[in-house]
Amino acid sequence: MIYMSFFIGLILICKGGDWFVDAASKLSEILGIPKYVIGATIVSFATTMPEIIVSVAAALDGHSAMAIGNAVGSVSANTGIILALSLFFLPVAIKREEYLFKNSLYIGTVLLLLISFKDRIFDRADCLLLLLAGILFLVENVKNAVCKKEVSNSKRKKEDMILHKKIQAGKNGEKKVKNKRSKWKEKQSSIWETFFWFCIGAVCIVAGSELLVHSACKIAEILHISEDIISVTIVAMGTSLPELVTTVTAILKKESSLSVGNIIGANMIDSAFILPICTLLSGEKLPVSLQMAQIDMPLCILISVLALLPMLIRQKIKRRDGILVFSIYAGYLLYICWAI
Repeated sequence: MIYMSFFIGLILICKGGDWFVDAASKLSEILGIPKYVIGATIVSFATTMPEIIVSVAAALDGHSAMAIGNAVGSVSANTGIILALSLFFLPVAIKREEYLFKNSLYIGTVLLLLISFKDRIFDRADCLLLLLAGILFLVENVKNAVCKKEVSNSKRKKEDMILHKKIQAGKNGEKKVKNKRSKWKEKQSSIWETFFWFCIGAVCIVAGSELLVHSACKIAEILHISEDIISVTIVAMGTSLPELVTTVTAILKKESSLSVGNIIGANMIDSAFILPICTLLSGEKLPVSLQMAQIDMPLCILISVLALLPMLIRQKIKRRDGILVFSIYAGYLLYICWAI
């Protein structure tokens, strides 16, 4: 029964997160916030919602080991499994300038996390630089979105001019103009319906996170293993399911940049925001275990560097990178399971 509770909690979090983020996006549109800003901010948190909620719930319940383990373990699972899959199935050439800033910012952020774990305590003083890095990442997202929006508007104006000339030339372009513009206008749900799904999503997230955290703690007790281990393995992999679904979809569509970009973005948000949010909301310092400081966090940095640095140096993704990263992560899982 306790295992069933774990999976029900996971489903509630994932589905509730979908409803919550979709409703938040629609509410933002209704309130007049530009769509490109929504895409670069709210939607960036969409796939990381389970990790955030579970860690916050664990921290508020006094399970700091699970809060930290889920945050770091999710980054490791995203890199060691999901990003490794992308590297293996989508070996393509890339443009260094598209990845250089965000990859460098992400590596810098996980290094900051490692430094903050040195004294085995994560407190408010450790939050500042991480939050600044996260805000810088969101600002860069908005900046890129604005640039793409300007390019799109420029292209749209040219198409309008061509169709307008067709109208003047008597080529029945008026109907085409209306059809074209109707595709650009998105349908908006009523504010009450959207608010209803916003609330439903929020309730599912809260209920699911409570169920998952409590059931995970019970499973740890039953199996006689520490919260550190169960949080960096079962819980972390479970909360990484949205990223896995997004990545598999991108692989099937052969969208390499979408797949890699999604994982880098998710890892950046997990690294920069989860623990500061947990610390600020709980109002307490989070003790860091020896395993986390000496094994889990260094492993997270190692596989992140091995996955991202080669693509920047040679401007190409190769299958061997994915095999190497996955092999190291699998070896890490075998080690900590064997050490139980």
